[in-house]
Amino acid sequence: MIEVKNWKKSFGSNQVIKGVDYRVETGDVVAIIGASGSGKSTFLRTLNFLEKAEEGILTLDDITLDMSGKISKKDILNVRRNTAMVFQGFNLFSHRTALENVMEALIVVKKMNKDDAKKIAKEEFARVGLQDRMNYYPHQLSGGQQQRVGIARALALNPRVILFDEPTSALDPEMVGEVLDVIRSISHQGTTLIIVTHEMAFARDVADRVVFFSDGVILEEGPAKEFFANPKHDRTRQFIQRINNH
Repeated sequence: MIEVKNWKKSFGSNQVIKGVDYRVETGDVVAIIGASGSGKSTFLRTLNFLEKAEEGILTLDDITLDMSGKISKKDILNVRRNTAMVFQGFNLFSHRTALENVMEALIVVKKMNKDDAKKIAKEEFARVGLQDRMNYYPHQLSGGQQQRVGIARALALNPRVILFDEPTSALDPEMVGEVLDVIRSISHQGTTLIIVTHEMAFARDVADRVVFFSDGVILEEGPAKEFFANPKHDRTRQFIQRINNH
C-alpha cells in the first residue's frame, strides 16, 4: 500500500501539486492521466524522491515520512529500495550492456554480489522477452527494446511499487505495443503499478483504477471501466474526447 496525504510540491512560486490525498492498495494497477502540465509526472517523481514534496505524509506499507520534518538520506534510500521508476527516456548507461544495466541496479541499490545479480537479471530478461539481447549495448537496441530493459531493471529490484512515467511517449508508434504488452503481462502479479500514460485504451483495459489530474489536484478517479464509460466531470469528458480524437 502507498498513500499520500496533503501532498504538496512547488517550483519557486508555482505550486504544481496542491494538497493531494490518495491511496493505492497493494497489487493494484493505477493509471494517471491528464493534460501536459497538470502535475501528474511531478506527482509520480515525488513518490520516490526524484523531486521532494515540501509538505504531506507519505506511507509505504510500514514506512511513514512527514515531509515537513527532516528527511534523512537513509529515509530516502528506504523508499527507493521499495519503489522502482521506469522513465520515458530509458535512462540506461550507454557504456554498459543491457545485462550490466540491470545488474548495476541490484549491485548498487540491493548491495548484491555480481553472480546473484546476474542470475536475477537473466530471469527478468526472460520475463520481458529479451534473452537474446542481454549482451547488446543500448545503441544497438530499438527504443522499445531499451524500454523493456528499463522494465527488467525495475522488476529485478523486486520493489513493492513500480512507477512508470509515460513509458511509451518517447517511442515510435510501432514500438508502443511491445512495451504495453510487457506492462500488461506483469500487471496483477502482486506488485503495485502506478502508470502515468496518455494511452487511453491501455488505461481502460489494464488499470484497476484511473486518476485524472488537473491543475495539480485529482479532479476525478474511479474504477477504470466506469471512469471511461461515465466520466462525471466536464473537464474529464473533454480530455478523454480530445485524446480519443487525436
